[in-house]
Amino acid sequence: MAEILARRETHDWIIEALSKERRGLVLDAPAGTGALALRMRELGFFVSCCDINPSIFSVQGLEIQRGDLNQSLPYASESFDFITCLEGLEHLENPFNALREFCRILKRGGKLFLSLPNYLNIERRLRFLITGLFSRVPSPKRFGKERFDDLWMLHLVPLTYPVLELVLEHCGFKVLSVGKDREKKRMKWLLPVVWGIRLYCFFWPKTKREDYHLEETLSSRLIMGGNTLILVARKEG
Repeated sequence: MAEILARRETHDWIIEALSKERRGLVLDAPAGTGALALRMRELGFFVSCCDINPSIFSVQGLEIQRGDLNQSLPYASESFDFITCLEGLEHLENPFNALREFCRILKRGGKLFLSLPNYLNIERRLRFLITGLFSRVPSPKRFGKERFDDLWMLHLVPLTYPVLELVLEHCGFKVLSVGKDREKKRMKWLLPVVWGIRLYCFFWPKTKREDYHLEETLSSRLIMGGNTLILVARKEG
């Protein structure tokens, strides 16, 4: 069994969603060890795999191509019915290029399944308030190096939902649904902080509330959401 690099609950969410779709061609990028690709193949999908580091892929009977999501992907336009990209965008120097490429190689009406850290849950907001960072930034010296060989294992770009939705729509997608990996029970202790933020923002002018997308960013699915944000978007046109 291939090691799962993303959260198991995220894989389960994606598989549950795909089980309701007609079978077709799927690209899994980044494919990692191939754990998700294997489950999609078992569902009856025809799966292609792509990753910047194919050496960690361990599923027999599936081919994997090397591809850098910061650049052009090695596939023709409108090749796939579905694309899965789990825990990939935050590792990229240019995540917006990846979204443009996904739109290019998806067929019209095809669906994109994304997962990435939920940077807007209250726990991460407080961490940013205290540290000024959404994610840890390790020093290469901690590993006995002057510099990292590669940066693609680090969280480089903290994409929040309003920005992601904006870029998806600009690229030609429509967001169909937003989900999460699992509940974080300990965040219930932070509910008084959430209520205070909502009360404070309640008195903002309507235009300011709209500019900051507060209806979305203060919604329970985001501010009280899990560690992972899961989106389904459809290519329009």
